[in-house]
Amino acid sequence: MFRNRTTTVLAAIAACAVTTVAAMPQAGRTDAIDYAALSRIRAEGLQNSQVMELASWMTDVYGPRLSGSPNLQKAGEWAAATMKDWGLQNVALEPWANQTMFPRGWTNDKFYLAAVSPQAYPITGMSTAWTPGTNGLVTGDAVLVTETDEASLKKLTGTLRGKFVLTDAAPDVAAFWSPTAQRYTKAELDEMEMATPRGPEFGTAPPAAGRAGGAAGGRGAGGTPPFDRTAFFIQEGVAAVLTTHPRGHGNFRIGGANRGADPATLLPSIVVVAEHYGRMVRQLQKQQAVRLEADIRNTWHPNPTMFDVVGEIPGTDKADEVVMLGAHFDSWHASTGATDNAAGSAAMMEAMRILKASGVRLRRTVRIGLWNGEEQGLIGSRDYVAKHYATTGGAGAGAPVGGAARGVGGGRGGNAGPMQYTPAHAKFSGYFNIDNGGGAIRGIYLQGNTAVAPIFRSWIEPMRDLGVTHITIRNTGGTDHQSFDGVGLPGFQFIQDPMEYSSFSHHSNLDSYERLQPDDMRTNATIAAMFAYLTANADDLLPRKTPAPAGPKTQAR
Repeated sequence: MFRNRTTTVLAAIAACAVTTVAAMPQAGRTDAIDYAALSRIRAEGLQNSQVMELASWMTDVYGPRLSGSPNLQKAGEWAAATMKDWGLQNVALEPWANQTMFPRGWTNDKFYLAAVSPQAYPITGMSTAWTPGTNGLVTGDAVLVTETDEASLKKLTGTLRGKFVLTDAAPDVAAFWSPTAQRYTKAELDEMEMATPRGPEFGTAPPAAGRAGGAAGGRGAGGTPPFDRTAFFIQEGVAAVLTTHPRGHGNFRIGGANRGADPATLLPSIVVVAEHYGRMVRQLQKQQAVRLEADIRNTWHPNPTMFDVVGEIPGTDKADEVVMLGAHFDSWHASTGATDNAAGSAAMMEAMRILKASGVRLRRTVRIGLWNGEEQGLIGSRDYVAKHYATTGGAGAGAPVGGAARGVGGGRGGNAGPMQYTPAHAKFSGYFNIDNGGGAIRGIYLQGNTAVAPIFRSWIEPMRDLGVTHITIRNTGGTDHQSFDGVGLPGFQFIQDPMEYSSFSHHSNLDSYERLQPDDMRTNATIAAMFAYLTANADDLLPRKTPAPAGPKTQAR
C-alpha cells in the first residue's frame, strides 16, 4: 500500500544537501548534481503545484481534443497563451510541414440514442470518429446481422432499409475479479529491471497508434479483396451500424474511421455499452421487435490546420543544445481525454512552469512539445522530428521516418532511402515523454540504450523518496518517444503505475478528470522537471545507442 508521498517528500526537502555534489563516475563521465537546485524544483512542484488546474482546463473546458477538431485548436491556443504568461519563449502553434494528413477534422455535436419498444430506455454510446450522423431524428427496427461473407449477406438484400444493424453477438462481460487499479510491486519493478534488451536499436518506424475503420480495407488470401460489408449496408439503406466492447460496466472504447474516406462511403457507426447492446441482442433472440430512435449530428471540418504546441526556456552557455519534454495533446472523443493524455500534457506543462518559476539555471535550452495526431500514428511528433532533425532520403526525401500513417488512403511505408540529418541532430541531448496514463512515475525505460543506464541510475537517487526507483532496458511502444528514437536520438518514456489505464480509462467514455490522482500528478511533473534540469546541466549530451550513420546534411529549420 502506498503512503501519500507528498507528505513524505515535503518533509524530505529540508534534508536535501545544499551544496553541489559530484556523482560517481558513470560510463566514463562524471556529472555534478546540484542538490540545492533540485530542492528548489521539488519545493515549487510540490508546494505550489498548478498541475490539476491545468488538467481541469484541458479536460473540463477544452476536452475532448480530437485531432483536427476545433476543440483541439482552442486547447492549443489556451496552452500557448498560458505558457507565454509564464514567460516561456518561442511559444507557438507550430504548423505541420505536411498538412495533407488530415483532409477532414470532425466533431460530434449531438448524440441521442434510445430504445422505444418493446420497452423504452436510453442507450449509452457514441459515434465512431469521422463517420456521419443521422441527418435528423430517425426511427427504425434493430436487426442482428453477424454474417460477413457475400453469399450470406446477399440473402438479406431488400430487408435492411432503415434498420439499425447490430453486427456482433452479445459479448460475455467478465466480473472485475482483479482490482481495476493497480500499482507496480517491487517484485514487478525488479523483474522489469532484470529484463534483457529486445528489438532493433533505432531506425525503425513507430507503429501507427490509431485504429482505422469505416469501409473495409486490406486484402484477403491470395490478394482477393474481401467482400465490402459497409458498401453493401449503404446500398441497402441501413440507418446505422452498432457495435460494442466486452469491457462492460458502463464502459466502452472508442476509435475512428478512415478520416480520408469519402463520407459517402461511410455509415453512421455507433459504439454502445455492452449492457445495452446485450439487452437488445437477447431481446431480438427472443423474437421481440426492438425499435430504436436516434438523432446524431456529426460535422466534418475540411482541411484543418494541423499543429504542435511548442515553447522553451533558453539555455545559457549551451543554449544551442536542446532537451525536450513532451506528451501528446490530442485525445479521443467519447470523454474528455484525462489519462490519455491530459495527464502527460498537464504534467509536462507544469514541469516547464516549475523550471521557470524556481529560477534554476539551465545550461541547455529546455523545450516542450505537445503533439497532435498521436492517436492516428504519432503523426505530430514524427512531423516535428522530420522538420527539425532527420528525414528519409531517396524517393521519400523529406518524409517522416516510417512513411504515411494509416487512415489517409495509404498504409505505413518503410524508409525510402538513407536518413538526412540536420545540424540540430548533433546538438540534441534527450527527449522525455509521459503517455502511460496518470499513474505515478516509478522509473524510466532505457529504450535499449545501455550507455545511459549508469547516468540515469545516479540521477534517480535524489528521487527515491518520490517513488522513482527502477530503470529497465526494455522499450515501451506506441507513443511519441519512438519518433525521436527512430532517428537515433535519445528518446525515453517513464515507467508509470498502471492504475486504471488499460483496465478502465484508456480510449474510453469514462476517461474524465476524476480518473486522475492529484498526488501522482504533482509528483510526476516534479520528476519530469528534475530529469529536464539534470539533462540540461550535464557536462555532455546524453549518450546514444549507436553512432548516427553518415549521411547528407540539410539545413536546420
